[in-house]
Amino acid sequence: MPSFFTKLQTKHLIHTGVIFVPEIIDREEYNRLYEHQWTGMDEAYWLDFKHKYNLKFKLLENLEDIDYTINPVCVWFFRERPDTAEYKKYCKEKNLDPYKDFIDIKIAGNNIGYLTNTLLITNKKLELFDNEFVIRRPCVQIDLRSANITARKKIKTLFARDLG
Repeated sequence: MPSFFTKLQTKHLIHTGVIFVPEIIDREEYNRLYEHQWTGMDEAYWLDFKHKYNLKFKLLENLEDIDYTINPVCVWFFRERPDTAEYKKYCKEKNLDPYKDFIDIKIAGNNIGYLTNTLLITNKKLELFDNEFVIRRPCVQIDLRSANITARKKIKTLFARDLG
């Protein structure tokens, strides 16, 4: 059985207690799931994903819906694609990359990008900021207790490291 956490490496520990893995799965598979995120978890693509990786997860409409009783928090970002003229104008005026420079999340004082197809695993408190250019900020919350033992051990080892 393939592991959802195959790409997880030591370099993905970006701050103490913060693991950030860009492009966690193949972009084609991600795009299929993205396009079908609201058709229901019993839809074929989501069922394939569930069976392929054998994970317990929940699709959340907003980052604000994260269940903090599941610790550590593991969320996979399904970033909206804002295309409004107002958004583009704001980015141009502020010299911002429309898909990378917004601060949606801070953890222990560090900015964390809310980037497409990126996995965030943390045992720290998330501080969420408003983003007026999107209606929602969807993500998939994964229950790490359902991850394979190899992935759980690797995460535990990374969390034990202190980056200062």
